[in-house]
Amino acid sequence: MDPAFQKELRFNVFMLYAKVSGKTICDDTLIPATLRLLAETHLEHVVCLAQDHVFNHNGVKDETASRLWVANEYVMWLREQPEAAGKVLLGASVHPYDPEFRERVKKYVDAGAVLLKWVPSAQQISLADPRVRSALEFLATAGPGTSPLPLLLHVGGEYANPTSNERTHSYDFLSWSPWDELRNLFRFKNRWHRPRVRAVHQNLHAGLDAGAVIIFAHAGLPYYVGGALGELFEHSDFGVVRDYLHRYGPQAGAGSGTCYADVSALATPFRRPRYPDIAALPPEALLYGSDFPTPVFELTRTPEERLDDLRAVVAGDLTRLFVPEGNLLDQTYHELAEAFPGHPMFTNFRALMAGVLEETEGPWPR
Repeated sequence: MDPAFQKELRFNVFMLYAKVSGKTICDDTLIPATLRLLAETHLEHVVCLAQDHVFNHNGVKDETASRLWVANEYVMWLREQPEAAGKVLLGASVHPYDPEFRERVKKYVDAGAVLLKWVPSAQQISLADPRVRSALEFLATAGPGTSPLPLLLHVGGEYANPTSNERTHSYDFLSWSPWDELRNLFRFKNRWHRPRVRAVHQNLHAGLDAGAVIIFAHAGLPYYVGGALGELFEHSDFGVVRDYLHRYGPQAGAGSGTCYADVSALATPFRRPRYPDIAALPPEALLYGSDFPTPVFELTRTPEERLDDLRAVVAGDLTRLFVPEGNLLDQTYHELAEAFPGHPMFTNFRALMAGVLEETEGPWPR
């Protein structure tokens, strides 16, 4: 992690939710906290995400441009720790500009990767680049055997994962509206790149036509401004994602690639007004996720739980004003299970991973 990132408010919010606030941030703090979270969760499996370095346009790794990166080997190491108890699944990350993209992807598939993750803004990946098309077409048959290796693709505004280049914030966008153009005017010398939307969709469609599986993170929703007017003040790709799900979702039977959307970072009062929009999406095309350690809120507290929180605050535990008690992976699950009872989003990933995940028994839906 870039030292400057560690001084930012958002980083300190993440540490608060990771329950290591006030401690020295180092391996000796973060690794035990991660293992404790994994050991205590009731979830059967947790996909832990790597994040590859930035590679520049010439395909050269640029460590100085990577404000945050997580080695694939670190996730693989976590998977082998006894505290993880077989829960960790490898969410690998390989930059499509890396000349060794195919060889590295194959290496991590052989090591058990269940998906590949890109954050275009932070990793400075232009989705309009021809190498993205080539990568998607390769991923269509890069999984076990010749199955697809799903791509978990961040789309929409990115507030958690920093980029070292202010102009690449728009690399996560699948659309560019007149409102985006107007807001961009006021960024002056830090104006974001105007995305080449047509080329972006040509690449995505080429990958899908080859049989790729794409998971759109957060369903492309804006974060801070809920309701119908939110898109006037904050970029949204929700409408674009909805169209992809209707055309390429598993229910569509398109006969080629498949699109999903995950609901990670959804348990927040900011996005709660969009729950009806999420519920209206094809249920077969939604996947549960947490996006830990981004904030999760207790939206469904009972009067007894509210009283417990008040007692804790009175006793001096001010973090209970913001951070739920207990395991936050479990808390996120509970919140969304209350909001979407019986929804197949909680079991769709296992269906997607059929033949990859072993059948195991667990107290919670899979």
